[in-house]
Amino acid sequence: MFKSLRFRLIASYLLVVLLAMGIAAGLAWAALDRAFLDVLRENLLAQAQRVAQVVEAGGADDITTAGVIGGESAAGEYLQSANVLPGYHTRVVDEEGVVILDLATADTEAQEEASSILPPDQYGRLLSNFDIRAGDARGQVVTIPLAERPEIQSALAGRPATAVRAYSWAPDRRVLYAAYPVRAYDDASPPTGGTEGGNVRSVVYVASPLPRFSLTLLPTTFGPQVLGGVALAILLSGLAGLLLARGLTRPLRRLTDAASKLARGEPAPAIPPASTNELDRLGTAFNTMNANLATAYEALAAQARQREAILHGLADAVLATDGSGEIILANEAASALLDMASQPVDEAIRRTLAGGEPQAAEVVAQTQVFELLTTPLRDEGGEVSGAVAVGHDVTAYRQLDRLRTNFVSDVSHELRTPLTAIKGFVETLQDGAADDPAVRDRFLNTIAVETERLTRLTNDLLLLTRADAGRLDLCLAPTDLVACVQRAVAQLEGRAREKQIAVTVDLPDGPVSVRADADRIHQVLVNLLDNAIKFTPPEGRVTISVGDYGGHPCVTVADTGPGIPADELPHVFERFYRGDRSRARKGADGSGLGLAIAKAIVEAHGGQIRVTSEPGKGAAFHFTLSLV
Repeated sequence: MFKSLRFRLIASYLLVVLLAMGIAAGLAWAALDRAFLDVLRENLLAQAQRVAQVVEAGGADDITTAGVIGGESAAGEYLQSANVLPGYHTRVVDEEGVVILDLATADTEAQEEASSILPPDQYGRLLSNFDIRAGDARGQVVTIPLAERPEIQSALAGRPATAVRAYSWAPDRRVLYAAYPVRAYDDASPPTGGTEGGNVRSVVYVASPLPRFSLTLLPTTFGPQVLGGVALAILLSGLAGLLLARGLTRPLRRLTDAASKLARGEPAPAIPPASTNELDRLGTAFNTMNANLATAYEALAAQARQREAILHGLADAVLATDGSGEIILANEAASALLDMASQPVDEAIRRTLAGGEPQAAEVVAQTQVFELLTTPLRDEGGEVSGAVAVGHDVTAYRQLDRLRTNFVSDVSHELRTPLTAIKGFVETLQDGAADDPAVRDRFLNTIAVETERLTRLTNDLLLLTRADAGRLDLCLAPTDLVACVQRAVAQLEGRAREKQIAVTVDLPDGPVSVRADADRIHQVLVNLLDNAIKFTPPEGRVTISVGDYGGHPCVTVADTGPGIPADELPHVFERFYRGDRSRARKGADGSGLGLAIAKAIVEAHGGQIRVTSEPGKGAAFHFTLSLV
């Protein structure tokens, strides 16, 4: 409460009001005292002037021998204690400061009479009201050099004067003195009671006590009024301060609440206009800041969403850790990598955090291979504060390397066999076998067969290369698929009879027109029928049919051979892939490019090729083409 701005504003307002009231009261009291004293000075001087006129009218020679006003009075010592009692205490003082006429006797006698008539306690209370000790009021003769007083000297010089004095034996009591000159006139200038003409022979010296018009009189005389006024002023100023503090603190409280919401990350409302210019400008500045922060927050949120979308859209695994190795950010690919191989990733990150240098490692996660690159993060001081790891899936590259290696090996093997045979036959002929016509002709026929084999292999490799480059030239035209099937069956019918394999054809009654290159489709059909005849044992059956699959013409070539194991099905269309030869008949050997070529040609036509098989029950190859 005591630290609140409202309390401090109210307290400050009350303090300022009370301080202003105190200063104003002191100044007003002093001004009132001066004004009251000026009035008393004028009255006392008028009283002294009247006495001086009477004295001047009676003559200066009669002052010491006769009474002047209301009875006789003898000259004597100056009795100063009587001056503090109520009334006017008048004396006539000569040029040497000696009291020659005392008109205060009557008042002194009245005082003594009062002190003899009143009980001592009441007389004491009467004197206490004037702050006079009873002993001092009984009469105290003090020898005072009156002639040295400034007001007496001024009056002897012909100028009326006044003075105010206080005495230690009468606390908080002051006495006002007025000195007026008494002049002696000759017959030519009768007395006028003025300040001009004649010679000053004596001075009328009048004393009168002043009321206790000081701040010490305030509690006793004006206590209830002052307390009531102060209480009313405090109440009114307190209410005014409360209203003022509320008017000032309400906008500040709104600002505080809005700023607290901003600090908590919550949207803050707009600050309404305030009653003061400063607070209004502050509210306007806050609203502008709030709007700018909202705009900046939206921009940052949009950027964060974009970064998150980009991060989660990356195929690479991306994760970040702090200095202790705790993961603070990971995309979906990184989460999947951690699920499969968390330990190798954690070890790579810890090596980077410990060494402070980038690290590269290969992580095997089940069937996938990742190339993991970890880089340290550094703070402003250059210290390692975390690490970033990026895992790139290189499974396809590793498979491609393996396939390339196998491809080179298979090509080398396929080329080496016929080249070795050709080389051997050539050397034999050079060694003299050419002289024997029968041996020569047999060797030359073998060389021709092997040369044809090399030519086919070369052509097949060139076809696959053009297919990979997307430059397989096709002569697309409306083609009767049924006629293509019949043509391929007719070409391989003799080979099937040699192996005692029955070829069954299931074709629709009418033609099936497709948009295709007839020669390339014929090559596909020949490759599929040749494979079926190769892997079908004698007395087996090969069936070729044309049907519909998903609204597209579909050709199926099925055999009753040993079938293909399930783990080999994904690889049958790979180049130079050959299944387990123990399941094939002797001599059923090939380069392993036939199915790869068939797949390339079918896909170049926009179709699809697939295989279904059940071990021991044969295999079936299906491919689709598009209608005209």
